Parts: sequence; C-alpha cells; structure tokens
Amino acid sequence: MKITKPFLLWWIQVVTISFASFFIYTFNWFEALYDADQTKISFLIIIVFIGSTLTVGVLSYKNLSNRNVLSNYVWFSSETMVTLGLIGTVAGFLLMLSSAFDNLDVKNVENVQEVITDMSLGMSTALCTTLVGLVSSVLTKIQMVILENNNHE
Repeated sequence: MKITKPFLLWWIQVVTISFASFFIYTFNWFEALYDADQTKISFLIIIVFIGSTLTVGVLSYKNLSNRNVLSNYVWFSSETMVTLGLIGTVAGFLLMLSSAFDNLDVKNVENVQEVITDMSLGMSTALCTTLVGLVSSVLTKIQMVILENNNHE
C-alpha cells in the first residue's frame, strides 16, 4: 500500500508527541502527575488519547469503507477527554472542600497546615485533570483536522 501525505503528517505528529513524552518522562512529570491526581482520571484521559491517536493513524493509512464512523468516534473521544478533565476538576474541588473545614482550629498552626495540605491535594487533582484533558483534546483535534483536510490525497 502506498504511504500517503495524511499518514506522513500523522507520523510527524506521533514522533513529536513521543519526543515530548520522553522529556516528560525524563523529568519525572508522569510521576508528579500520578502523585498530584488523586482520582487518576488523568491516566484514563491519556489512554483515551493513545487510542484516538492510533485510530487516526489507521484512518490516515488505510482507505476504509467505514472511515466516517471511525472519524466520528475520534471526534467523540476528543470531547470525552475534555469532559473527563472537567469531571476531574469537580472531583478535585469536592476532595478539596469535603473535609477541609470540619476539624479546623484556627488557633492551632499545625491543624491549619494540615487543612491547607489537604486542600492543595484536591486543587492539584482539579488542575491536573483539566490540563491533561484539554491538551489531549487539542492534540486529537489537530490530528483530525489535518487528516480531514488532506484526505483527498
């Protein structure tokens, strides 16, 4: 089968994402993400992103009869990544606020420090899931726009 322009463009994106992932791994950002996200929704988003990227690769390589159906699933997964990020945001805020003020004694400095630490874990979950969801969704949408604009090749 002939290698097409959409497949080469997809391959460039995959190599770029892999290169960035290598640096993220090198600087232990995946470990930091694992520690910061109490719900682990960020890793579910990453799995959905990997699946979507592989599907775009198949779509760009093969001329499939059900191309529109698979494209719709990829667009849906892109929106799902944003939605999962927002669910993680809400979950993070719930973690942050659920028990933060129950045993708060403002006269006890150690108690206030514990409350702030608990709140920061919830906030880190909220921010991490939002960031991973948005970045993954944008990268998937870029892949799909490039694919759809070059599918006449």
